[in-house]
Amino acid sequence: MHSRVDRARWAVELTLRGIALAALAVLLWRAIRPPAPATDAVVQGNLDAVLERWTSTPPASGHVVFDGAPDPQTRDWVRAIAKAGTGIRWSPTRPIAPSAVVAEPAADPYGATRVRYASGAQEPVALSDDAGVIDSLPAGGAAEVELGAVSGVVRARGSTFVAATAPTDSATLRPVLVLAEAGWEAKFTIAALEESGWRVAARLSVAPNVDVTQGELGPIDTARYSAVVALDSIASTAGGAIARYARTGGGVVLAGTAVRAAALGSIAPGGVGRRVPGVAGAVVSDRPRTGLGAFTVASLRTDAVPLEARGEATVAAARRVEAGRVVQVGYDETWRWRMSGGDEAVRAHRDWWSRVVASVAYTPIVPRRATLETVSDEVPLASLYDALGAPTQWDRASVTPPDSSRMTSILFAIVVGSLLLEWVSRRLRGAR
Repeated sequence: MHSRVDRARWAVELTLRGIALAALAVLLWRAIRPPAPATDAVVQGNLDAVLERWTSTPPASGHVVFDGAPDPQTRDWVRAIAKAGTGIRWSPTRPIAPSAVVAEPAADPYGATRVRYASGAQEPVALSDDAGVIDSLPAGGAAEVELGAVSGVVRARGSTFVAATAPTDSATLRPVLVLAEAGWEAKFTIAALEESGWRVAARLSVAPNVDVTQGELGPIDTARYSAVVALDSIASTAGGAIARYARTGGGVVLAGTAVRAAALGSIAPGGVGRRVPGVAGAVVSDRPRTGLGAFTVASLRTDAVPLEARGEATVAAARRVEAGRVVQVGYDETWRWRMSGGDEAVRAHRDWWSRVVASVAYTPIVPRRATLETVSDEVPLASLYDALGAPTQWDRASVTPPDSSRMTSILFAIVVGSLLLEWVSRRLRGAR
């Protein structure tokens, strides 16, 4: 029978032996474990914990791996760490599609917003705002939508990106000046524009040296008018002023024979050609303007863009004139469309004239101050390249997950603890 002193001695000796074995095991593990990667790498998932650690204890270098284009806050956080002296590299787990979305005020009296969005990948893209889904592109590409109202932030969302923009600007619309002889065309063109919400000023000639005016008339310049509509050759009396107005940024619509004035011909997309008759009965068809007679656009300028054709002949064209825009339409009796068309003729005539004027209208943008809640990330991939540079190659097998060392330590502690508990159990029951 062993004495109490012997039993205490054996216990101390065995304890010391266990500590030695444990220390030896730790040394062996440290010797055979694979070398730590040269960079502190983040493979996937939420980066906040790692970025917090890097912020307080910056590594010499870091490798960030993104599943998709990061949100602006994460991207700016990583860039700030890089600017503080850490060498940051990044890689995607899959190709990130280039994308863009922009929202800007449209030339519309009711304050519409024009949204353009695009994706460079052949994958679905959903357009939405804070109120819900607006539109989609089933296979990428580009699209444009005009929205009467926008709720909050507009987002174009794909599998690897979320492009976001917040409309902050507004457009200034001034009156439209209509110059014409008094008649049906002038009457219903003015009516169409006013019904669409445009403010209209007009000077209509009823006899030589006798004019009827509407609204306040003044010098033709961009401080007073958003657009000038010349419906016929009567506008020749102001041809020089209209040409100067176009060159300084104004928008001009030349209809019918208005181009025959020499000054207006200098800014027009082309000359006035022969008149082509309308197709009988077509005014009530799904292509009502083919039922209208029109003067063709002859001798189209090299910088002009054809907009509408009748067979081989162009009947509508546009061009830029220095800072301004000019549209030439050959129609001189669009009132027949409104009066003789189908049930939708009034609305269609009104919308067409509003679109024509909006396409050239001078609408200076008024920036509004963005709020702190405004989130804008209109080109996610381009912003990522700008912040962190081009990506580097990423070999999944060569990157050690950030929590691997902690997990190894926990497993090792469990093994050692289990052995010690087994040893204690054996000794308590008297086993050797």
